Amino acid sequence: GGRGGRGGRGGRGGREREGKEKEARSWDGGPAPAKLDFSSDKGAGARAAVKVYEGGRVDLDQAFGVGAAPPAEGTTSFLGGTLSKLVGGGPVTAEAMAPVLKALLDRLVEKNVAQEVGAKVIDAVGASLVGASLPTFGSLASTVKAAMAEALGRVLTPSRRVDLLHDISTARGGKRPYVVVFVGVNGVGKSTSLSKVAYYIKSNGFVPLLCACDTFRSGAVEQLRVHAQALDVPLFQKGYGNDAAQIAADGIAHAQAMGYDAVLVDTAGRMQDNEPLMRALAKLVHVNSPDLVLFVGEALAGNDAVDQVTGFNASLAQYAGGKAPRLIDGVILTKFDTINDKVGAALNLVYTTGKPVVFVGVGQTYEDIRNLNVEHVVRALTG
Repeated sequence: GGRGGRGGRGGRGGREREGKEKEARSWDGGPAPAKLDFSSDKGAGARAAVKVYEGGRVDLDQAFGVGAAPPAEGTTSFLGGTLSKLVGGGPVTAEAMAPVLKALLDRLVEKNVAQEVGAKVIDAVGASLVGASLPTFGSLASTVKAAMAEALGRVLTPSRRVDLLHDISTARGGKRPYVVVFVGVNGVGKSTSLSKVAYYIKSNGFVPLLCACDTFRSGAVEQLRVHAQALDVPLFQKGYGNDAAQIAADGIAHAQAMGYDAVLVDTAGRMQDNEPLMRALAKLVHVNSPDLVLFVGEALAGNDAVDQVTGFNASLAQYAGGKAPRLIDGVILTKFDTINDKVGAALNLVYTTGKPVVFVGVGQTYEDIRNLNVEHVVRALTG
């Protein structure tokens, strides 16, 4: 249901739309586009002919590359080989478990899980096994996987859980748009991630407005316009060199006037130690009081992402201007489908920052966005 049909209204204010008769781009079904970032084209992206993307509804829990499949028939997983020595010996003793738990911890550390995080997971596994009578390999393996899933679930589910569709619906009930600000360092895929979230929102019957507040990088507005055209959603922009905080405020007011359900605010990439840009970001966040501030980071960045989130939060607090600090609420990890050997970094990020991974990017199309599924993580860590 929802009000998806409202997307066709005419262009008022900063609102933009392209018609559906445009020539195709290869977003789906074929190889990835050669270039998703139009920043070096200095506006060429805005003139490209763009077909409206036609895709299905996103299933955030659908399997994808990382840990999506169990080991092939006839092969033994790492977990299987490690646990086989415990089978058939009566109740499991702490002494018998010790070498198995050490091997499991070493495996987690190999997968980039921090020692402290890995120790918590291993402690939970040990507690579930010691004293248990597990006569078959199947019962042993399932008990270990269940214990790991429970422990990882606790790590991956910090105090705040983000349910985007529910929260947008609640805001709609209050007759206001739900506002999300996307932040992060340069070149991690903020605009693409924002567009995937826009597609997810739209495919569930809501109308998102894209708000172009990267007034710093040449081509950023044009890049977001291409996404808006491909998604057939409205865009609010005021060009370059203007105050990003004011553009966001104007965009939110425009969305309120038009009855749009959500405002997705794109911001300039910046390093956490760039004081002028961090001050500007803090101003945008504190002036507009968004419902959600999402940090976009590369899964491939490993533990650097922890430093980035910590640095952004420190700057948002430092430049709050006397107000209660408004910090990052959650994380989007891009390129998550490519990091089998580094999946542990996601655990470290959540454990260290206390912020949930709200979405992971798992491919090149707008539909390639998922939840951080605990089962996927367990398989990737134990396979």
